[in-house]
Amino acid sequence: MDGKRHEKSTAIMIEPPRYVQNERGETVEVILSIADYERYLRTLAKHADWTTLPSYLQDAIATLLAQEARRESGPSVPCKPC
Repeated sequence: MDGKRHEKSTAIMIEPPRYVQNERGETVEVILSIADYERYLRTLAKHADWTTLPSYLQDAIATLLAQEARRESGPSVPCKPC
């Protein structure tokens, strides 16, 4: 974050985010629900350039996708080499 005061997002969210501000009124942290955070990660996975994402977001997306794959029913399908 750049430390500037941010307006609240107008994006559709399940629960409104909570904003944490410092003593100068600058937003320093945004707290999302788990469902909204997962929605954010799915949006990044679909639209962002993977190579430009910081490693912590790459790890979070990879974990989310792995958890979703484990929950899917049906037999495992091995990846075919290119």
